[in-house]
Amino acid sequence: MTNATPGMALILAAGLGSRLRQKTKTPKPLTKVLGLTLAERVVCVLLAVGVRQFLVTLGHEAETVRAHFLGIARRRGVIIDFIEAEDWEHGNGASALAAKGRTGEAPFFLVMIDHHFDPEMARTLADDPPAPGEICLAVDRDKDAIFDLDDVTRVKIDNGRIKEIDKTLDNWDAGDTGVMLCTPALFEGLERAATRNRHGLSDGLRELAGEGRARTVDVTGLAWLDVDTPDALREAERRLMRDQGRKTRDGPVSRHLNRPVSRWLSRYLVRTSLTPNQISLISWLLSCIAAGSMALNGYPALVAGGVLAQLASVIDGCDGEIARLKHSQSEFGGWFDAVLDRYADAFLLFGLMWHEFAAEGTGLAILLGFTAILGSFLNSYTADKYDGVMAQRLEGASYFRLGRDVRVLLIFLGAILNQPLLTLGVVAVVMNMEVVRRIMICRRAPAS
Repeated sequence: MTNATPGMALILAAGLGSRLRQKTKTPKPLTKVLGLTLAERVVCVLLAVGVRQFLVTLGHEAETVRAHFLGIARRRGVIIDFIEAEDWEHGNGASALAAKGRTGEAPFFLVMIDHHFDPEMARTLADDPPAPGEICLAVDRDKDAIFDLDDVTRVKIDNGRIKEIDKTLDNWDAGDTGVMLCTPALFEGLERAATRNRHGLSDGLRELAGEGRARTVDVTGLAWLDVDTPDALREAERRLMRDQGRKTRDGPVSRHLNRPVSRWLSRYLVRTSLTPNQISLISWLLSCIAAGSMALNGYPALVAGGVLAQLASVIDGCDGEIARLKHSQSEFGGWFDAVLDRYADAFLLFGLMWHEFAAEGTGLAILLGFTAILGSFLNSYTADKYDGVMAQRLEGASYFRLGRDVRVLLIFLGAILNQPLLTLGVVAVVMNMEVVRRIMICRRAPAS
């Protein structure tokens, strides 16, 4: 049985961040990573697993950081309280200790402001919570996957518990990811370390480890990164953009042609104020212009329409990428995009049909145009059921899918080759055959 996810998180945001500040010239929590600050990213990651109440320790440029977090609270609908860590310059352990008495008795997450991590890490910790009087630290045993081995805090493990923890260990088993699930026992360790004039978070963990009260939870294979240098910041952006190409529902054209281009565009669009829904509208408007151009007489207008149609298809991938990068996905956004896509499909195919009909006056153009539009609509209509069946069967792996990306590319190629009638016929046949194939697959799927 899955344990309940803790509802509170303590975020350590008091530090100076001197290495990163040399490049960004801003307090570390306000450092932007592809459109969102480190502060907002860590809140969004924890919000994704159900955390809605946050405690933030403040130190360097406290009022600037406070104002930024208050803006995040308003945008994201979460509760954020603050703790003035008077001794923050002594170390991150002193910042954490300032939260003593504010976290309650229930387990709480503790994270660093500059650590970007997979939400699944928090879920893994929640599924294996600490016993009363203990803490749990998420650790990564894959040393080759750790970005900066020289800077990582190293952990020696004995039977699932921390034996030693320090950045200078020569013999070590795993890296400290900076993500923890704690009980108030954490503050006992920090207080004892402070009496020895040791004010690092690792110093407090070392105290608890000496009593066998510091467990490890293996999260090897899950992504995380300590974003505390300019190189790490670039790596964080690289990883985020790379992950945008891992969408199992992409068709072959999207995966191999559109997605690499849309990721390049999104890298710039994410730094603007454009919203995903506005990008959906831009893509739709380009499709409308493309359809109007193709409906005109003459090869140049046909080619211009085909090129604009393919450009719109590429941009259509950016809305979802921006939504994921900015943690602004919504059911309405996905539905709105799908509605605009259906209008765009109808306009594009009608424009191609009209171009052929105006030039040749044949009824065959109308018949093939109607069949192509019908097949395209049914292709979209059957997508949800088909995707659900394939996702369950393949457990998240990519699978064969013919959809909008293929038909728009066919329209583009047909316009370039000046073969509108042939293109309508190919789209009609391919889309309707894909619908039949999906019906057969879904019919054979086991009842849920």
